[in-house]
Amino acid sequence: MPHGAQQLEALAAASEQLVRDFGTWKTPWGSINRFQRLTGDIVQPFSDAGASIPVPFTSSRWGSLASFGARPYPNTKKWYGTSGNSFVAVIEFGDSVRARAVTAGGESGDPSSPHFKDEVERYATGNLRTVYFYKSQLEGHTEREYHPGR
Repeated sequence: MPHGAQQLEALAAASEQLVRDFGTWKTPWGSINRFQRLTGDIVQPFSDAGASIPVPFTSSRWGSLASFGARPYPNTKKWYGTSGNSFVAVIEFGDSVRARAVTAGGESGDPSSPHFKDEVERYATGNLRTVYFYKSQLEGHTEREYHPGR
């Protein structure tokens, strides 16, 4: 089969799959490629019925610098990410250090914590937060301080 015919068959098969799964081949990427964190489990259960948010990134395999490795899981039509950049930072070195960063999901593995998925929207949109390096920057931005031995 000529190369062009193979490509056309692959496109037709992909279009048919989109129609079966989502009702139209004109399905936005964000309706398919999703970030979902429902539990604190290492191996996440995924569900199309559960809350999730769209992620514009693809796998680094396809050239995406902000990598998000997603795929469908059993009993899902949407794709959910489990690999890629878990932390992204931009750092400026000079007389003082300035940085912005984001963590996929949040800083906590506890679903009852406010930090379980507090950075999901930031991660998906690339809205990096300020990173505080100096004590003066931390004032008003800390929930608690750790004091070893106390």
